[in-house]
Amino acid sequence: MKKGIELDMVVSDAMTAAKTFGKVFNVKVLEVHSTVAKDDTVLVDMEGMQIHFLSQNKDIGFKIPTVTPESIWVNVIADNIEKTRDAAVMAGFELTIPITKEPYEGLQYMLLKDTDNYQWMVYQAK
Repeated sequence: MKKGIELDMVVSDAMTAAKTFGKVFNVKVLEVHSTVAKDDTVLVDMEGMQIHFLSQNKDIGFKIPTVTPESIWVNVIADNIEKTRDAAVMAGFELTIPITKEPYEGLQYMLLKDTDNYQWMVYQAK
């Protein structure tokens, strides 16, 4: 484990999550481990941030959210927000806020929800 910040997320299936997010964002698999089940922890670099996907395991308290946490989300800056939206919807994400122009800085953004109820705020890169 390296010094720094890593986001850990409990998902339905770690390897499936890595593959699904790879259809939407720039994802590089860094490590795959099998602890309780095959390939149940996957560390990825997603758009420059390390995210550790952990497969749900209720026996040890790893549970996916049953409702969407509304007070936390992950920001992602995309080169092409329309292309990202289309890829996300095709991959099963829900578009909860359509592409909208932010009134203060004029940035375009949208809010996505993945199949495990996590939110992803996507901004258009300038």
